[in-house]
Amino acid sequence: MGRSEKPIASTGKARHALALWLRAQRESVGLTYERLAARTIFSPDTLRRAASGQQIPKLSVLKAFAEACGADPQAAEGLWRAARRELGGSHVEIHVAYTTDFSGLHGAMVSLYRQAGSPSYRELNRQAGGNGRLPKSTLSRFFSKKATPARAFTLAFAEACGVRGERLEHWDMAWQRAAGKYDWEKREKARQRERAKRIRRKRERIKFSAFARCAGCHRHELVTVEEPSEVFWCDHCVSAKIPRPLRPPR
Repeated sequence: MGRSEKPIASTGKARHALALWLRAQRESVGLTYERLAARTIFSPDTLRRAASGQQIPKLSVLKAFAEACGADPQAAEGLWRAARRELGGSHVEIHVAYTTDFSGLHGAMVSLYRQAGSPSYRELNRQAGGNGRLPKSTLSRFFSKKATPARAFTLAFAEACGVRGERLEHWDMAWQRAAGKYDWEKREKARQRERAKRIRRKRERIKFSAFARCAGCHRHELVTVEEPSEVFWCDHCVSAKIPRPLRPPR
């Protein structure tokens, strides 16, 4: 059986239970960590750290450990989720059925995320089917409350956290309730103001027409300039000319 294991590190109850469960599964099949590692893609040290209780192992490591021991990966995942929730500390759980606005929906989504074990952003995107359904940048803006979740994002997020079937409809309905109270008219006016600002900035860069008088032949020509003091050359006498604008630039 190899060298004896160190005592489980002093941790929370859920993490301690996870470490005990992993050790019990290994002992039930009578395998050393070296022989156990031969059944997985992970090293013996990685598997030994997973059962040490010092840290919560990655879900992929945990499932490989369980499968190598012939144990139920779903049972291992349940213990893992409990340990992750314990690691997140106290948090007020918000049920999706009681949300009426985007603030409540955000709280319900965070609660769901913690129940799912607080997986990494990469893991969330993978569980949502990949293809950029949950980009890291969008997830970051969501958790920092810098963006209102879109309908597609909300459903993809729920799927990534394990919501399936009819339960997914509850999240769709919650988003629709929140969207019904959202001031879309105010948001549209803000968009129009921003668009007007962009147009004004663009117009400031647009060239304007002006009459230019040649310093040599004194001919007047209509030219297009970017700056009132811009110097041109006359086409008739090849002398310098400074255009005088018809109106100041807007």
